[in-house]
Amino acid sequence: MSLLSEADCRRVEEAVGALEKKSATELVVAVVPRSADYWQARVVVAVAWSLAAAHAMLQFRPDVAAFVAILLQVPIGIATFFLFGRGALARLLIPRGAAGESVERRALELFASRGLTRTRDRTGMLILVSELERRVVILGDRGIHERVGDSGWREHVDHVIAAIRRGQAAQGLLDVIERLGAAHAELNPRRSDDTNELPDEIVRG
Repeated sequence: MSLLSEADCRRVEEAVGALEKKSATELVVAVVPRSADYWQARVVVAVAWSLAAAHAMLQFRPDVAAFVAILLQVPIGIATFFLFGRGALARLLIPRGAAGESVERRALELFASRGLTRTRDRTGMLILVSELERRVVILGDRGIHERVGDSGWREHVDHVIAAIRRGQAAQGLLDVIERLGAAHAELNPRRSDDTNELPDEIVRG
């Protein structure tokens, strides 16, 4: 289900490095398979399908013993649970609100765990792409957010999401990183003593 190939990842990492050569921004790009498991919805569907399968067997094969129909529910339920945990089928079960909340929460967790709150000038920035939900979150630490604000990220988020829907996730990320690089070279220029405080490699998982 990965949206980026290994070659795509290298291109994005090179773009991150280029941005950080022009500005004091410390950018981390994260591409995760999903931001939550959403197991509750899968359980509901699995139970419903297993009951329906047992009912169908008793309805159309009255000669079959009831306990056989009951036993049938177990493999049907397990198979359905795992089937709806993958790709497009999994997306069908995710409530829109729950997807947004999960991706936002995952972004905040990564922002803290990856050291983005500990840069010298509070200029850490995160771009998170959550593949299952097809959601994007951009967060900036205080040194960036005070100058940009929430509205400053919206256009970039929309651009990456549109690119994902076209099957061009890598290009969408590259476009946004290039735009951010030009803007941050003015808003947040690189100092003569700047060092690379955070790794440029894409965070996976």
